[in-house]
Amino acid sequence: MNRLLLQLVLVLFAGSWVLSAQALRFGASINSAQWRLELSPFECKMWQPVPYYGDAVFSNRAGEEQTFFLAPTRKAIKTGEISLVSTAPVWDTARPSVELGVITVTAQNPSVKLGKKQAYQLLDELYEGMTPVFSHPARKAEDEQMELSLSSINFRKAYGQYRDCLATLLPVNFDQISRSRIYFPTAKHELTKTTKTQLDHVVQYVKADPSVTSFIVDGHADEVGRRLYNLNLSKHRAEAITQYLIAKGIDEAIITTRYHGERYPVAKNSTEQGRFANRRVTLRLERDKP
Repeated sequence: MNRLLLQLVLVLFAGSWVLSAQALRFGASINSAQWRLELSPFECKMWQPVPYYGDAVFSNRAGEEQTFFLAPTRKAIKTGEISLVSTAPVWDTARPSVELGVITVTAQNPSVKLGKKQAYQLLDELYEGMTPVFSHPARKAEDEQMELSLSSINFRKAYGQYRDCLATLLPVNFDQISRSRIYFPTAKHELTKTTKTQLDHVVQYVKADPSVTSFIVDGHADEVGRRLYNLNLSKHRAEAITQYLIAKGIDEAIITTRYHGERYPVAKNSTEQGRFANRRVTLRLERDKP
């Protein structure tokens, strides 16, 4: 009986998780640790599966900043403070630990998520062979700690491919451009350098994403001037956008161009700020559902 119990303990400590009187520990074993990748111009994603817990994910969407988050397969996180410490690997215990900060989990923000700075710190620690550990109270026991560790085994090769992906990300994602607004000075319809850059990002994205099926271009004006003049001005603004898109290689057949003058204000025309908001062209993109 004692021999069987000893074998069970050894299996647990050599495996992927450990349950002790002090803490419930999750982490991939030396033999099972792996880093998986999903790489595209739209998103670079690298994650480590954590047995019996879920995934630890690095993600960088086009047009957004680097993030890291834990994705548990079940609700295993209690509200409160979670400490993040980079500890020495078991084969080099002489290296000092590094405190990387505290994450606060609340009912309003129930996930463990790191911003750009902390995410890159975590990447650096893994690259140096360290073992980051998240420590927080377990959901089912008030006096029990839960610890989740990330393994640096096989990390460097995956990280090299991940960094190559980051260098090829598009400048924007679909959510950022699917409902774009381009603003104009009073009585003007010419495209500025800033506007052209904004449209270039749209074009670059659309050329990379074949699921985009149509553009709807709507021209608008404020109430300064006569109504017919404003209608023509909104027409010129919309056509300027359309012609630029066509010149950059967008198929004219998928573009619908409309103009509305001062008919659909989004703000009061009694203030300069409101008039600025109304001097616009809206650009709406549609695409097939994934």
